[in-house]
Amino acid sequence: MKWLGLVGLVCLLVTGFSTPAAAQNFKKVEVAGGWNYMAIKDNAEEDWTHFGKGWFGEVAGNLNSRWSVVGAVIGAYKTLSERDGDFDLKVHPYVFGIRASSRKNPKAAAFAHFLAGGTSLKVSAGSEHVSDTFFTWLAGGGVNVKVNDAVSARVGGDYIRVKGKDDSELINDALQGLRLSVGVVVGFGGK
Repeated sequence: MKWLGLVGLVCLLVTGFSTPAAAQNFKKVEVAGGWNYMAIKDNAEEDWTHFGKGWFGEVAGNLNSRWSVVGAVIGAYKTLSERDGDFDLKVHPYVFGIRASSRKNPKAAAFAHFLAGGTSLKVSAGSEHVSDTFFTWLAGGGVNVKVNDAVSARVGGDYIRVKGKDDSELINDALQGLRLSVGVVVGFGGK
């Protein structure tokens, strides 16, 4: 699945080097938040774990009409019922990176990004819990549809990859998955 990272990078470069419209209005800072859905699986297994309860928060600093630096925090939660009882699973990726946007259409801005960082994973059963942090990257994109001058609606999707650790009690093999997000973007400052 390493080729998916390459595909994401190619999409980012194609979007980033597209010719912008002559007069672009863009906000210097964009703050986004909303609902998040993830489906993740271990490389060795076929079963997916679905996280319907989730959220995301993000801040993007627009360097110009095309390029942005982005920081995002994601939350995903699930209760798993096993023979031994119920386990609460909490997943919190926190990632940073670059985004390329195409603002040719005045009503919608398409974007592609590559973000990397860590994922804090915590499994709890009653008063006992185990937690660990794993290297994570995601590649994807979406579109912000303008509602008014400062507010946009967002739809996005990403491929996510979480690297396991040999000495971890939680995951040894890499995890891969898909992330869908729907939310609101509020822009501040700018032209």
